[in-house]
Amino acid sequence: MKLQQVFDFLAVTQHGSVHAAARATGQTQPALTKSLRRLERTLGLPLFDRHAKGMRPNDYGKRFLPHAQHLVHETKRARDTMSQMRGERLGTVQYGISAAASVLLSTSAIHRFRQRYPEVELSCRSGLYHTLTPLLREGQLDFAICSLNADDTDPQLKARVLLTSPLVMAARRDHPLGQARSLHELSEAVFAVAGPPGQPGASVYPVFSQAGLGIPRVDMQTDGLIDTAALVANSDRMALLPTALITTGLLREQLDIVPIVEPLPSYVIGLIQRTAQPLTPAAEELSTQFEREAADLRTASP
Repeated sequence: MKLQQVFDFLAVTQHGSVHAAARATGQTQPALTKSLRRLERTLGLPLFDRHAKGMRPNDYGKRFLPHAQHLVHETKRARDTMSQMRGERLGTVQYGISAAASVLLSTSAIHRFRQRYPEVELSCRSGLYHTLTPLLREGQLDFAICSLNADDTDPQLKARVLLTSPLVMAARRDHPLGQARSLHELSEAVFAVAGPPGQPGASVYPVFSQAGLGIPRVDMQTDGLIDTAALVANSDRMALLPTALITTGLLREQLDIVPIVEPLPSYVIGLIQRTAQPLTPAAEELSTQFEREAADLRTASP
């Protein structure tokens, strides 16, 4: 199996026909057709269903697709690593980051990175732990920065903590329950969460359970803490949010901390990468700048 055959497989998968793929890649249709046939012959299986309007991967092709994508991503990283070690400042860094981590860390980290790698393309994917780590495992990301899930131990991944921020109960300014002192006073409150139960952004579930309050009234689940904070700032919903997000985030003038006396967990933001694959020099530099910004933020916190 040759790497060019894998690239050709992905091109046909993306464009839906040999004609469109050949035009997009600058090849002739006969050359691309021969490449695909050789790939299928090597694998011993057909990879596409042919139909009047083009081609689409069959069940074998669908199973081969993530392997093909992984090969291409790793090939690109290998080339970037070698060129950057030669002193060239080109290539791509693909990373994932949660919205809250981006608000807290991105601006200065990226500014310093650009001073060393002005020509490297940055590709950022927004998401949470449960959406970013599958992309990381598949090789579509160099690293991810998001909340860590202590219950998920995956030997394919390793993480280092960047920030630990205590969770607080947040409500809009002048919320009728804004001066509540106990979780028991919030038994009828409505909450928004950032992610499904079991994820760090949905900590209100275990907090209520440990307080003997059963299941909280949650009517909104978002894809991130920023969305959750915006809902809280503009409604009577409440949410558990990291202190750092409230004190330094975009909505700090619209949110208040409800003075709950019960102990609440912390929100841990970490940098996650694959255990077996080293970062390219450019990706290593960007991750280092994120770590530096997190250290500065920890130092500045009271």
